Amino acid sequence: MHGMTNQGTGLFPHLFSPVKIGGLELKNRLIMSPVGTRLAKDGMVTESFKDFYIARAKGGVGMIVLEPCFVEATGEGKFLSLHEDRFIPGLKGLVEAIHGCGIPIGVQLFHAGWQQGKSDARFLPPIPPAALSVDQIKGLIEKFARAAARAKVAGFDLIEIHAAHGYLLSQFLSPLGNRRMDEYGVDTKGRARFVTEILQTVRERVGKDYPLSCRINGAEHVPGGLVLEDARRIAEVLEGAGLQLLSISAGALGSYPLTIPPCDTQPGCYAPLSAGIKEAVNLPVVVAGRINTPELAEEVLSVGKADLVAMARGLVADPELPNKALAGEVTRVRKCIACNVCLDSDYDGHITCTVNSTAGREKELEIVPAPETRRIVVVGGGPAGLEAARIAALRGHRVTVFEQNGQIGGQWRIAACPPHKQEFLSLLDWFAGELERGGVKVTLGKKATREVVANLKPDVVIVATGAAPLLPPIRGIDRKEVVHAWDVLKDQVSIGKRVLVIGGGATGLETAECLAEHGKKVTVVEMLGNFGIDMGGTVSFHLRFRLKKLGVELIKNTRVQEIGDSGVKVSKDGREETWHGFDTVVVALGVKSRDDLAEALSGVVPEIRVIGDAARPGKGVDAIRQGTEIGRRV
Repeated sequence: MHGMTNQGTGLFPHLFSPVKIGGLELKNRLIMSPVGTRLAKDGMVTESFKDFYIARAKGGVGMIVLEPCFVEATGEGKFLSLHEDRFIPGLKGLVEAIHGCGIPIGVQLFHAGWQQGKSDARFLPPIPPAALSVDQIKGLIEKFARAAARAKVAGFDLIEIHAAHGYLLSQFLSPLGNRRMDEYGVDTKGRARFVTEILQTVRERVGKDYPLSCRINGAEHVPGGLVLEDARRIAEVLEGAGLQLLSISAGALGSYPLTIPPCDTQPGCYAPLSAGIKEAVNLPVVVAGRINTPELAEEVLSVGKADLVAMARGLVADPELPNKALAGEVTRVRKCIACNVCLDSDYDGHITCTVNSTAGREKELEIVPAPETRRIVVVGGGPAGLEAARIAALRGHRVTVFEQNGQIGGQWRIAACPPHKQEFLSLLDWFAGELERGGVKVTLGKKATREVVANLKPDVVIVATGAAPLLPPIRGIDRKEVVHAWDVLKDQVSIGKRVLVIGGGATGLETAECLAEHGKKVTVVEMLGNFGIDMGGTVSFHLRFRLKKLGVELIKNTRVQEIGDSGVKVSKDGREETWHGFDTVVVALGVKSRDDLAEALSGVVPEIRVIGDAARPGKGVDAIRQGTEIGRRV
């Protein structure tokens, strides 16, 4: 961002102070930690991969640590590899591009071990769940060392060994995963030997002064797994292997919280772990874990919980976060909302972001000035409409937004109502500021009728009027004890003690949690065989974990047929049953598009575009993506 002053050095004195990692000096203490972009092809760097990281380098981070890079053959896939020399040229080009932005770059070397899902089988190296022989261990040590040597040839400034998150090296460090009785097990020193020997062998290949880092878990958050005291002892052992940096994360496959914690997890959740480990070692410690704002990063550093902070999702959401913080423009930071779409979605086969649709498509969605200024009316102040208005204004158009309610947000405000999702509202604050800055006229509390819109003589009308609740043809759906989930979430209806929620998708499950937290006894019924099928895996995992703790009953493969005086009649596994005792029935069975205005304006205005739920009901990520794309086309 050009023309910015350095007010942030006063606001964030610790964050924007330089730091040394061995002989490598960073201009600030914010590191972009590894994030799986799925932008590589056959293990190689692609142009879109390069564009993604160049955007983050230009954004002002102190250093980028590249996403995991495999040390042995992985087959075709969307993750990087360094198991052969042929991967060096592409990585060298990437390194040179990042260096051209004035930023150092490291690479994380990685072996997945047994964590191999069906969808990943083409590119994760299979290690069967059986004890490795000593010869196999020695062979893997050599593969790490050779990959490290290639990384140095490619020009990387730092190498990090990934020994966290339940992958192969993490298993060896864990008392739960490592039951060996030989020199690679038994006690802390034995369990750390594999990693120690990798570090020592890598050190021999790259030289005594080359910066080395290792990422470990501060805790695993699984019964019988590694705890902070184990991590402190491991850190002491690894420090003796010649590290210059220790990176702290947490979690393993199936842990709660997860390795990439979603929105129900406290921001900065792993800082207490890094604080405990920092006391045990005399080398710089960097910590990750929902450090999603410069304010939180400064707090972690100022109280001495870490020497550096690592951020991934925050920089996916806003690559310019460091520059904005340095300029003192923190209100312009587009915050990560920890929805984990970046992790859960395989959107277009690569990383995406709910709040930043350009993530992974930086060049494709570059903002280009419009060839001529047009008058654009956007009807609907939800995320799709707001994003379309923002982009269109950036391109030079004159934009007016109509929102019939008294505040912007639309259905996004409902999405922010369930427990743990209040951070979603930060996006609306950001939109409000950006639209004002872009000169967009926002008219609230006024319905954009056919006449109102036509009188403005727009060149383009973007209809982003959202959706309305869908009420299925169930007998008794109009009874007074039947309410819609949206009204429950908005706290606009009275709810009895025993509640039946019809619909086990995201809205139904989140409504159930909201009710259970308010002391209601809740049952959720779903006609399909699975719950939360419209949710990402990590978010669904956390939500179902919380619902279980709250005592919410989940019943699948069951269809509600009638709601009446005698109870709720259902069809379950081919049998009819009648359920009694429910005071309130909540309907959460989806929504239907509201696109009446588009039809009314047909033939009245030159061009009409329908986006978001008004075009087709979907997720927030879909709505904002459509707003991004249409704003670039009009």
